[in-house]
Amino acid sequence: MDPLSQIALLLINTACSVFLMLVWLRFLLQASGADFYNPMSQFVVKATSPILHPLRRVIPSVFGLDFAALVLIFVVKLVQLAATAYLTEQAATPALLAVTAVFGLLLAASSFFFWLILLMVILSWVSMASGGVSPALMPIFQLSEFILAPCRRLLPSMGGFDLSPIIAFLAIQIFEILVKSAYPTALALVGAG
Repeated sequence: MDPLSQIALLLINTACSVFLMLVWLRFLLQASGADFYNPMSQFVVKATSPILHPLRRVIPSVFGLDFAALVLIFVVKLVQLAATAYLTEQAATPALLAVTAVFGLLLAASSFFFWLILLMVILSWVSMASGGVSPALMPIFQLSEFILAPCRRLLPSMGGFDLSPIIAFLAIQIFEILVKSAYPTALALVGAG
């Protein structure tokens, strides 16, 4: 691959990855009921609103979930994969791109939650030592509760120790194993295997 194609690929992957993260955060902030007046939340809202607002006119929310954000995430991932295939001169059918996008997004979501929970654990230790949580970091705790709250229901109280992150880490690892093992079957179903 020539240098210009490499530069284009780098710029496309970076732009798409950053925008995917922002839209994903916007979806999760809304789904988890996080504080939208927090500075971090306001940045995410302002960065994603120019594209999401027009899309919401066409794609309504269902059960309180922002389906416009999910569709936008999927479309951006498709564009990223199509551009990568074009620049690297790989043959890719629309079905192959769609399946790869879905599985790539599932793995990215599991990785996101893994790092989010790890960050929350570290910040909770630091906040105990420093005497409190910075209001700017509250969305991290609110987003992690999206995963940790169901895990806490599985465990009895352990005398002040919160073991829910361990359950969440195990669940994320199991989910990743299942997704990775299902990917070749999905590729075979669309005729790419």
